[in-house]
Amino acid sequence: MSKVQDCLKIEIFANTSYRKCECCGRPKDIYFRFNVKDADTASMLVGSFELCKDCGQQIGAILGIEASIEHVVKEFTFG
Repeated sequence: MSKVQDCLKIEIFANTSYRKCECCGRPKDIYFRFNVKDADTASMLVGSFELCKDCGQQIGAILGIEASIEHVVKEFTFG
């Protein structure tokens, strides 16, 4: 993994919540949390941003980090 991928992570929430996006400032459904870790060790959390779908995907595209809201179920059973 590269230094950027170690220190900057975009995680998707299981359930969205309607709040103000910390990037664009608009009240929208929040899909992502953008975690920023310490540059020296990449182990300690320095801060985080909660982002709407548009901002999360744009930041992911700029940094080369996957930020998709799609989740593919590979195995499914009835029962």
